[in-house]
Order: sequence, then structure tokens, then C-alpha cells
Amino acid sequence: MIYRLKNCIQFLRRMDGRCRVGGQAALALAMLSAPIEAGEGADVLFVLLDDLRWDAMSFLDHPYVETPNIDRLREQGAWMSNAFVSTSICCPSRATFMTGTFASTHGVIDNETSEYDPEITPPLTRYLQEAGYRTAMIGKWHMGDTAAPRPYFDHWISFKKQGKYNDPELNINGVTVSRKGYTTDILSEEAIKFIEAQPKDQPYFCMLSHKAVHEPFLPAARHKDAFGADTVDIEPRSWSEDFVGKPEWQRRQRTRDVRWEWRTRDLEGEVLPEAIEEEAWPDGQKKYIEQFRCLAAVDEGLGKVMRALERRGTLENTLIVFTSDNGYFHGEHRRWDKRLAYEESLRIPMVIAHPGKIEAGATVAQLVSNVDFAPTILDYLGLSVPEGMQGKSMVAALRGSDQPLRDSIFYEYWVDLVHSIPAMTAVRTDRYKLIQYPEIDDIDELYDLQVDPHEMNNLAVNPEHAKLYGDMRKLMQERIEQVGWRPDVFPKNLQRVRGPEGLLLDLGVVDGQPVDRLGCALVDHSVESKGASLLFDGKESRIEIPYAEDRDPSTWPYLITIDVKPESDGVIATQSGELYGFKIFVQDGRPGASVLCETWVAVRTTIDAPKIAFGSWVRLELEIDYNRVEFRVDGEVVDSRPLPQPFKVRTESPLVLGAPGEYPVSGDSPDFPFKGKMRLAAISRNFLNE
Repeated sequence: MIYRLKNCIQFLRRMDGRCRVGGQAALALAMLSAPIEAGEGADVLFVLLDDLRWDAMSFLDHPYVETPNIDRLREQGAWMSNAFVSTSICCPSRATFMTGTFASTHGVIDNETSEYDPEITPPLTRYLQEAGYRTAMIGKWHMGDTAAPRPYFDHWISFKKQGKYNDPELNINGVTVSRKGYTTDILSEEAIKFIEAQPKDQPYFCMLSHKAVHEPFLPAARHKDAFGADTVDIEPRSWSEDFVGKPEWQRRQRTRDVRWEWRTRDLEGEVLPEAIEEEAWPDGQKKYIEQFRCLAAVDEGLGKVMRALERRGTLENTLIVFTSDNGYFHGEHRRWDKRLAYEESLRIPMVIAHPGKIEAGATVAQLVSNVDFAPTILDYLGLSVPEGMQGKSMVAALRGSDQPLRDSIFYEYWVDLVHSIPAMTAVRTDRYKLIQYPEIDDIDELYDLQVDPHEMNNLAVNPEHAKLYGDMRKLMQERIEQVGWRPDVFPKNLQRVRGPEGLLLDLGVVDGQPVDRLGCALVDHSVESKGASLLFDGKESRIEIPYAEDRDPSTWPYLITIDVKPESDGVIATQSGELYGFKIFVQDGRPGASVLCETWVAVRTTIDAPKIAFGSWVRLELEIDYNRVEFRVDGEVVDSRPLPQPFKVRTESPLVLGAPGEYPVSGDSPDFPFKGKMRLAAISRNFLNE
């Protein structure tokens, strides 16, 4: 209540002089009068790009990119030369921009679950609306499966997920509209329409969120030869690194492609080379030129918006923030995309301008993060910053203070779509960076960015830097505790237990017949019994448990437990559709489990037990929980692996015991019946305390 009253008073102050105020309100304002800071009452234009590198502007002397309008904006305001993101993928970064909280807090840890709960971690626009601002979201939202309007926006134009570069289908305030043209141009035009429709005495926040410059890179037709038709990509310094002293997972990925598959037995006894052979930079490489050609339309659109503000006479009353949701590799460390904690990935462009209020041409070298955006906007406008926001206001730095906001920035990442990039945390100071991989047994990375800006010499493996390494590890732990990072973050917009709890299937032998003691009708195919055991002949024997949504592995956490005595290789249990499913099997006498999660390609996670189980009773447990799979043999964890994305699509297939089902899950493991005994098959779901 106190917070809302304070913001109400602040709003009345800003509106004083813009509108007529009654006698009692005017008297109250006179009693509460205080100097109004320069930014109070300003309109706000937030221009957010997708995947734009921090150095992709001509004002930074890029070898070929030309960005005259971004350069002009920089001339009128401050260049934040050390700006970073806290997670380098789209949805987590966007949620952090909007909420002023880390992904550990808002719960958006991947691009598939996406949506955060705006009532638990409210967006910046909630507080702006409470202060009298009209709010608009125009462009890529991406957080969630639909383009439908989200809370705390008065005006909404968006598209599903990534959208497309040409002829988009837009959701305009709840109505689906097909538009012809280049999406970047359309979004810039819609931002101008929104701005021009606002009364000049009505403050607004306009989020212009471009699809550009995300892959696939499709520049506007007029820009097909932008920056010169013969321009080619420039080989980055770190393309030729030999990976000596780098983590094993990186050398493994460079040695053989494990990007889309994970299997524990493939790693057993593997000897990786210490150094990776040099790979020639592709002749005539033009892939990333196309990305920057997409930027040309963004730059033109920004110029049009700024000219519209000038015509309207409100440019000097507009705070403009230009930035990106993450960086992008252009071959550095032989990589594309983002996700890693190297500079090209986590560093972002950021220009903040307010003509006449922020020093023109200023450079702010302090460490800032996307988590600072929301508290900065509120503070700049003279509004209270909610206690739940974890970022720091950049206002003092924008006004010339050299007092550091922080001594480091913190980075967090969980597996998302790409198996071979593990979960990681990083802490970066002005000079040093430490990167850790908490869920795998591998080395850390430590770099001195002053002498090694390309991050090629890992000091963590050098005993001469033991003290520095220890100091940075201590700093890392402090930041982890401060932020609240942990590997098992669960999105707050989802039910932690997705389905009924307790025992859901209890298969055993009653009067010589396989029976589910909970009453499920079984389809029995040639399965005999002996005592308390079911006998599978390795040929025709199988049991089908009819499909039920409550027993589907997509209703997490799903635990299947089987007591089995295998005599041959084969499928012990499987339940799968085309896109999602699992299989428990025996191969070469070793129990294993494979889980299929379809992203843009089929991705499988396969865990193999190290010991042969022929002729012995073993208890096999496979647990699938949201975005993680764990396989246990006789109560011991064989491996616990993150999945490439949440296990969320129903299999709509029966559970089959003793034989393969309609879909194979993985072709690298058995897809034929097994021979042996089974005395228990159970499915359960238990409540997990968060």
C-alpha cells in the first residue's frame, strides 16, 4: 500500500502542469513538493534486438558494417562499453530484462518452457502502468507458445515464437492479422504509429522488439548486397586455437560430433587428444555477413522512429535504450550461436540516450548487466524500485558517477536444446573471468582478459595462478549464494508435479497371471509365469499397459521401477511416440535407458550401466522429471543428465513390457524382445519439495 501511494504521488507530480489538478490535490502536491529529477516523466523507447554482437556497429570501427542511425543515437547518449547478459539465450535474457531478476529467480531457464509468471516476478510494465504510463509491446515476445497479449501491456503486437522475416502473421491486441512485407520494417512502422497516437501529455513505454538479427539470416531484398557484394567473413583470432588446456567436453565436441546425442558408454575409455588439429577458415565465408545485412533494416527503422520523434517534438523527452538479448559467435573458438560464457556470447551492445539529459557521446565503462535494465528505468523515471528486483540502477553511472555498480557480473546457463553444452556459471570482473561447469567432472576456465582478450590461455590449469584461481572461486561462490543459483530451477509458471501423485501402476503376478493391483486392464501376449515371476521368451512375449495420460512420462516427475532378471539383450520396457519417449533395455548384458526429446532434430540421451546383469535380479529405475533423466541400478545412480528440453509432449502410446513398441526411440540400442524374468513393474509420481 505504501509503495502504491508513493508511486501515485510521483505520478501526480509528473502530471502537474500536464493536466488540471483539483484544489485539494494541488495543495497536497505543494506540501509534498520536492525537486524533480531530469528523467521523471520521460517517454521510454526500448529497442531490443536478437543475437546482435556487442561490436557490430560502425562507431566501433567495424571492418565493414555501417550503422549510421545507431551511430547517431550513440552520439546523442552513452555507450555502455561493458554490458553483459546473465544468460545468453533468448527467453531467459528477455525475462531478465523485463523483471530485473536472474533466471534462477524468474524461472525461465530455456527457450521451450519460456513463460514466466507475471504475478510472481512482475514485469517492469506493471509498475509503469501503476505510475500512469501506457505500455506497448511490439515485436518478438517469444516467451510462451502463443502470440496472445500478455498482462501489463496496453497495446500488443506480436507473433508466435521466433516469427519469420517476411509476411508475418501478427496478433494485434488479440486479433490475428496477416501482413505483407519485411517484418523489421513492419515493426518499426507499428512503433511509430503507437507513438504518434499518444497524447503528448501521456507518458508511454514502447518496447520495439525485433526478430532481427536471428538465424536464419534473411536480409531485406534491398540489402542483399549491403556492405558490398564481395564482402566475406573475417577469420577471428580464436578460430585457430588448439584447445590445449580447455575443458574435455569442448575437445570432445571438436573431435566428434556429440551435439545431438549423449551416451555414457561412448565416453568409457575414450582418450581425447590434448590438442585439436587446426581447421582452415572456409574460403568465401559469408554466413555472418547475412546476419549483419539483417541489421541494415533495423538501423533504417531506428532512424525513422527518431525522425518521427523529432517531428512530434518529443525526442528530447524520450529515453531511448538500444540493446540485444545476447551476443553471437562468428567462428570464435570454432563456434556459432551463443550460450557459452565467452565474451562474444555474453557481451551485448547497449546505448542509452536522452538528449539534453544524458551526456552526448559519453562512454560508461562500468560493468552492467541486463538484470539492471528494469531497475534503471524505474529509477530514472523517479519511481520506486521493488525489493524483489536483483539488478542495480545505472542512473548514477549515466550521470557521470565513477563509483562502480558492482565488482563483477554473474552468468548462469542450463542445458537448452544442445546436449554437449553443459550447465555453467561464470563470474567476470573488470579483468578476470572464471567459468565453471557444476554438473560435470571437468576443469574450470580462468582468463586474464587484459592480456588474453580472446580467452585462449586457461589459467585454471596453471599452478602459478593458484591464488588468483582461489580468489575467483571464492567470488563465484559468493555470487552463487547472492543470486540463489542452483541446477534444479523449476519454472514458476508450471505445476511442479504434472499429474496425480502416488502409485499409478503396480504390476505383479496373482494366481499365475500378470495383474495390475490398481485395476488397470492389461493386454497379455504369450507371457507365462512361474511363481511370482513373469517369463518373457524373447519372441512373442509382451505385455501392453493401455495409454493413460496420468501414466504418461510427460506428466513429471515420472518414475518407472522394474525388477528383472535378463537372460538376453532386448527391450525391457518402452513407451514412445514419434517425438518423445523412453526405452529401458539390455545391450551386451548391460542395462540401459534411452530418452527421446525432439527439438529441431531428434535428440537422444542414453545412459548405460557399467556392469553385466545376465542371470541376476536387478532393480532398474528410470526417472524423467521436466528436463532431467536419471537412471539407477539397484538403488545406485548410474548417471543423471539434463535433457535438451522439457519432456512435455504426450506419447499417446501404450507402455510395452518385454518387447519394442511402435517407435524405436533409439536405433543404437536393441529394438527386439528380451528373454528373462520380471517380477515387478511400477509407475509412481511423488511430490518434490522445492
